[in-house]
Amino acid sequence: MFQQSDLVKNVFHLTVFGVAHVAFIYAVYYRFKLMLKAQKVGNWASMEARTRSFFFNVLFQQKLFKQPLRGLMHAFIFYGFLSYLVHTSSQMVAGNAWAVFAMAGINPYEFMIPDYTYLGLDLTEGQILGVIAGLVLLIGLTFALYLNLKAGKKFKATQSAGAQWAFLAILLAEFAAVFAVLIGSGTQAYEAVVQNFSILVLIGLGFFAYRRWVRRSPELDVPSPQSGVVISLIGTLMLSTLAGSAAQAMLHGHNVSWVNGVVLKILNFCGMTSNADALAVRDFTWWVHIMTVYTFMIYIPNSKHSHLIFAPVNFFMIEDRPRGAMKNMDLENSTVYGAQGVNEFPWTNLLSSMSCIECGRCTVQCPANRTGKPLNPKKIMVDLKHAMLEMADSVQNYNPEEGSMARVIGDPYITEEEVWSCTSCYACVEACPVGNNQLEAILEMRRNLVLVESNFPAELQLAFGNMEKNSNPWGVGAHTRADWAEGLGVKTMAEDKDVDILYWVGCAASFDERNKTVARSFVKILQQANVKFGILGTEENCTGDSARRGGNEYLYQTLATTNVETLNSYGVKKIVTACPHCFNTLKNEYPQFGGNYEVFHHADFIDDLIREKKIEMDPAAVDQMKDRRATYHDSCYLGRYNDVYDQPRDVVRAAMGTDVAEASDHHSKSLCCGAGGAQMWMEEHYERVNMKRTGQLVDTGADTIAVACPFCNVMMTDGVKAQGLQEDVQVLDIAQLVAASMKGGEGPIAGGFKKKETVSH
Repeated sequence: MFQQSDLVKNVFHLTVFGVAHVAFIYAVYYRFKLMLKAQKVGNWASMEARTRSFFFNVLFQQKLFKQPLRGLMHAFIFYGFLSYLVHTSSQMVAGNAWAVFAMAGINPYEFMIPDYTYLGLDLTEGQILGVIAGLVLLIGLTFALYLNLKAGKKFKATQSAGAQWAFLAILLAEFAAVFAVLIGSGTQAYEAVVQNFSILVLIGLGFFAYRRWVRRSPELDVPSPQSGVVISLIGTLMLSTLAGSAAQAMLHGHNVSWVNGVVLKILNFCGMTSNADALAVRDFTWWVHIMTVYTFMIYIPNSKHSHLIFAPVNFFMIEDRPRGAMKNMDLENSTVYGAQGVNEFPWTNLLSSMSCIECGRCTVQCPANRTGKPLNPKKIMVDLKHAMLEMADSVQNYNPEEGSMARVIGDPYITEEEVWSCTSCYACVEACPVGNNQLEAILEMRRNLVLVESNFPAELQLAFGNMEKNSNPWGVGAHTRADWAEGLGVKTMAEDKDVDILYWVGCAASFDERNKTVARSFVKILQQANVKFGILGTEENCTGDSARRGGNEYLYQTLATTNVETLNSYGVKKIVTACPHCFNTLKNEYPQFGGNYEVFHHADFIDDLIREKKIEMDPAAVDQMKDRRATYHDSCYLGRYNDVYDQPRDVVRAAMGTDVAEASDHHSKSLCCGAGGAQMWMEEHYERVNMKRTGQLVDTGADTIAVACPFCNVMMTDGVKAQGLQEDVQVLDIAQLVAASMKGGEGPIAGGFKKKETVSH
């Protein structure tokens, strides 16, 4: 097919082939060389976990389907590219082989691979590979369809249901076409698969072009010329393939798919009426196709679309660390304390920066950005990439003893205000379709600002001082830590360590009046269920979450090691806590210091008690609650950090006998309360996050806002008061709801509420 007798053409093709491949390999090598000048990563996850991450997130596009329609359109393009893999490779190999053969005066037909008979079909070896490739694509698309349907149910509010089902119908039609080709005409199977996917790719390109240049989705910046270049290159690949295949079909006198027939009619209409015309079109489109491929190879590593190369690696290079845990720091032996320069970040952060597609999904989910603050998680990644490439000489000449000269914090890259605006809510990480961890980079910069430069908001100095002196950020005397439990018959571990589980109370429930009532309610639940438990009392210290997220790793480790020593001295095996921040720290971060415990959040624990009938609801009490309308606010550290979404909702349903009205942002897309990342102790400028979130919850028409976090309790209560709704809306922890509704409980909760029928939807 690709015989080229002209010496100039042959030499030209071989030259461009070599230049493109050398340019591609060098660009990728150069970037990895820069990345690996940064800090090494501790322990990698198991090969099984890394392989699973790669397959599910790269081959099956799992994260992309959290936005179903966009995920489906991207899948069209992605699977189309997979279908092109063998096709384009064969064109390059054929072009080079024929060029070399022609230049050497060898007849290539003497070395053709013979036909094989397979399943009763006459197939060449290449066509057998085509059938296998088609089957693999079919399996992948089946799984993609499943993910789309699953995601569509959970996130259907984000997209038009009609549009989803329309495109799903197209996908199902493609399934039928691919399946029919594989079963019915194996000799042209691969060509047919490629042509069908060409149409899907063009549909996907049209969709994304519409979003970027017509609709102009808010998460996208000013339309980038780079996006136009990539869409044009991909479109050219598809159109050249379709035209060349149609010309080939005319020369051979038969079509391999319906697409061939349609394109051939278009070309006939445009003047391709003879075999000579078809031969010219075939040869011309081959050159267009192969030159576009080489252009693509040179352009991609040097553009924002480098995610095509680096994102698959990003999904594979995952650490053996719970997603809710920060990287541990060896304070005694380390020479790097956090990051202010490119070389001081973990090298995987630089890999993430190269993987960033600049889609803006992280930005639109960021609570700081949504309330007018300067933080933009996408910009963090882009600035890190630009800093690495623009200061490449400094990056390559890094000397650990002198520190990194490629400084990222400060003009023109990342400002300190951006770094301190973060609530550590994990929304950016959850939203990122290429597996980036923007939060880790931000927290590494905080560590450097605190530990190296002593440069942090003045309000944090008070919180840090309180934790140092009184083991709690409130600054209340540590000797009063157990006062909330007076009269409840609760024993400390010092009094009786023969318990089934330790109740970790936390600072908020020990010192904040609103949360002391939650602790009392939870104790009554434990007692009603005959759970043998104890508390540490004055031996309990702050877990250090705010210190660590606030950048003060030294203070955090001091608190953590003290707590671990205390817990281990009592032989504690199981812990339950009502604070998601304590829960995450105890469960995911204390193992770094030898604190290995089975840790439960009280939402999980109460849900289990109800399911096991260790506590039962009083029908009369539940009946009195039915006139209330409840909504639930997802805690970031319970939900996105630890994947606990359904249990607290089940508890609310059991206690109130009614369903939960969902806010506009819920589950993994829930808006943060604004207190995480040590923001609880800092002054908030611009619009307050808790006000925005309270507005969303009130808009559900609920008179009861259920929470499962003491920080959320404080922030939502303040939000309700600020809006003057305290007479109509109550903020209650799920433990308070259960304690009010269970047999032997506290009885009905006082407070006004709206009747269901008055609620507007």
